[in-house]
Amino acid sequence: MSLVHVDPIGIDLEVAAGQTVMAAARAAGYGWPTVCDASASCGTCVSIVKEGIDNCAEMPDDERETLARTLVPLDGQRRLACRLTVNGPVTLSKRGVHVTDGSSS
Repeated sequence: MSLVHVDPIGIDLEVAAGQTVMAAARAAGYGWPTVCDASASCGTCVSIVKEGIDNCAEMPDDERETLARTLVPLDGQRRLACRLTVNGPVTLSKRGVHVTDGSSS
């Protein structure tokens, strides 16, 4: 398990190996902004890696294509939470992350 801290909400998520940050957030009862329901096509879940960039897995092709299409800089600091997996502590910034009522978001 890796720990991912998310600002500005100030939560810590335990992310299992191979699990995406968005999936971990949903499993913990948090909603993450998305329009495409985690299919890596909308870019709404884009988050900024503030710390731990070396602990982020390599960007998959579908993530890279979506970021390029939505004109997000491919600098490695902006990642789609629906595709981002980690292998160590990471701090992200993403507005709109919220507690859910238990339904999918």
